[in-house]
Amino acid sequence: MNAIVARPEFKFGDEILSQSRWRELLDEARAYSEKIEQEVRSLRDNSELLLAIINLIPVAFFVKDHKSRFFLMNRACENQWGMSFADLRDTDGSQFFPPEQMEGFLAKDQSIFEGRKPVEFEETFWSAAKKTDRIGYTFKLPMYDAGGNPQYLVCVTLDITERKRAQAALLDSENKLLALATTDVLTELPNRRQFLDRLKEEFARVQRFSGQRSSILMLDLDLFKHVNDTHGHAMGDALLKHFAQLMRKTFRKIDTPARMGGEEFAVILPGTDLAAARTVAERLRELVAKTPLVQDEKTVSLTVSIGVATIDPRDSETDQSLIRADKALYRAKENGRNRVEMAADQSNARKSLS
Repeated sequence: MNAIVARPEFKFGDEILSQSRWRELLDEARAYSEKIEQEVRSLRDNSELLLAIINLIPVAFFVKDHKSRFFLMNRACENQWGMSFADLRDTDGSQFFPPEQMEGFLAKDQSIFEGRKPVEFEETFWSAAKKTDRIGYTFKLPMYDAGGNPQYLVCVTLDITERKRAQAALLDSENKLLALATTDVLTELPNRRQFLDRLKEEFARVQRFSGQRSSILMLDLDLFKHVNDTHGHAMGDALLKHFAQLMRKTFRKIDTPARMGGEEFAVILPGTDLAAARTVAERLRELVAKTPLVQDEKTVSLTVSIGVATIDPRDSETDQSLIRADKALYRAKENGRNRVEMAADQSNARKSLS
């Protein structure tokens, strides 16, 4: 270098430089190198500061490049996934996450870059720390260069697995409480409360849609007290459950068979006129009469009395159809039991129309 510098002049490209000019260039280059070194040192200090800051974030924070390779990750993310940034750096994580999850991750990243807007969503990810799948609530923000080309994906993921489990447990408890409030414990049929709620809905539907017809059955097990007195309450409970099973075999899924209390039951038959309701009632009555309960080497026969009424859209109150069906049931009892009776006013009205 000294030998070169010692020359009076030399050629730099097409320009002939003097020794003094050459020294000026060397000084400028040296100053520029020192400035570059300062910039690099500043960038290094800034990056260390940035890393220290993101490590203070208590939730998983990471950055991917435009090819979904990990560019940056904080300590919370390492702890959440049970993976180190050193292992994930410059990879898309394929060797750490299940193939089906990776397929979803990469497709989601691509769609976010194409959508050009931040996205929030729930996703499932494998956690080596927990050795199980976890549920994350993830936020991803795409970033682009001056030309609009994808550059980075800034991501934050909050592990909400425990919260989701707590929500599921709460929902299960609510459903169980609702079932207790609306279901008869012994027969597992809807109870009186649920039946009356369903009756209100059906009455409103019949009133809303012209020409719609629905019917109600009121049912009472004949001489049930005698069964309890003769065979005991355990046999009586078994008989109630037996009858509930026969009801389930008879009625449709859209029907609402319910236990109103004691040995009294009721059924809502949507879209069923009086004649069709009577046919269904007779079918159930015959099934009950020919299907005794056999338990503990004992055979207990059973019959049922049934009152039938339609839900009339001209009724002013929801329970008027229930009252008509109950009166018809009372007549069935008076007329010898094990029979079906129609609501008197509706039966007469039907005859007058025929």
